[in-house]
Amino acid sequence: MAEGFVVAAFLIVLVPAMVVMLALPIGLRWRAPDPLVRAVYLFHRSGEPVAMVASDRLPPFAAEDLEPIVGSVRDFVEAGFPARQGSDVTSVRFDEESLVGVRGVDVNVCAILRGRSTMEVRRDLIQFIRAFEGRNEGRLGTWQDACRFAGEATDALSPLLAAA
Repeated sequence: MAEGFVVAAFLIVLVPAMVVMLALPIGLRWRAPDPLVRAVYLFHRSGEPVAMVASDRLPPFAAEDLEPIVGSVRDFVEAGFPARQGSDVTSVRFDEESLVGVRGVDVNVCAILRGRSTMEVRRDLIQFIRAFEGRNEGRLGTWQDACRFAGEATDALSPLLAAA
């Protein structure tokens, strides 16, 4: 009788441990890697910068990788036409980096991230543009007007770096 109790106690401890050991690798494989947002920039439709937040947890760009990224940000900003229907979305991919830009009516926002999965960042940028322009409707007409809300923009953009 005592042997049955020992075996039952052993199985009570062993079975949950086996379940955890088997489930852990499966859970790790199913989890999609989070995009690592390096920086987020907010520009007025005139092309002038309004706000910027950057991650201090990611290594800096290699010099040879920086030129095409800066060129893509410049191209996005210089094509300074406002969005017709709320927001227009642009994506550019580099080797390990991606640029996602969302053009609003008065301001444009773009994020540089490590990785190719941009859907989550696109969604967050669209939500930011809609909320920011909605709260400040009619008060973002000039670059000087938009700069009055730089602190608010920085506070709203900072959570996008949380994935970094």
